[in-house]
Amino acid sequence: MGMKMRSRQTRIENAKWPTWVFVLVIYFLVQGCTTTDSGTTQVTGQLRNPVDPSSVDIYQNPAGLIDWIPDMEIPTAFEQIATMELSDTASNNQRQAIDNITYNLVYSLQRRAAKMGANGIVIREVKVSEDVVEEQSSPYRTVRYPDGSIGEVEVPVTVSYRRVLKVTVVADSVFLDWNNA
Repeated sequence: MGMKMRSRQTRIENAKWPTWVFVLVIYFLVQGCTTTDSGTTQVTGQLRNPVDPSSVDIYQNPAGLIDWIPDMEIPTAFEQIATMELSDTASNNQRQAIDNITYNLVYSLQRRAAKMGANGIVIREVKVSEDVVEEQSSPYRTVRYPDGSIGEVEVPVTVSYRRVLKVTVVADSVFLDWNNA
């Protein structure tokens, strides 16, 4: 019994080995460009050890893209690590909703840059555009029957459309070389 168990375990471990090789090959093939639900990150330079997101400085080029980010002069000595783009939608067109989404996108860009070892991001573009989103209802509704039981019934699917504002922030993650600035 001990021999059969050891043999089976060896086969399982050997079966996992090709899976890891496959995962590593795929990782190296797509290393240059990563796509997420809300944006893309394309690595263009050397990755470094991760840093604390709060230590990632935020710059704007051109100045004044986002009014709540102070305009700081961008150091001349830096290395671009990646280009990043993130998007999200606001369900209403109130200025506060757009500002909240923009803030969350910039914070997400800071976190992404920190994971790559960047100590700065340079915001290049902020776009606000109108988009139409299609929404479909569930084909089932929960109902309570006269006897007190609860069940689901099939109902027609309804389709509705609504306008949303899409906010997109484009930035570069950079490594600022403070020794040669």
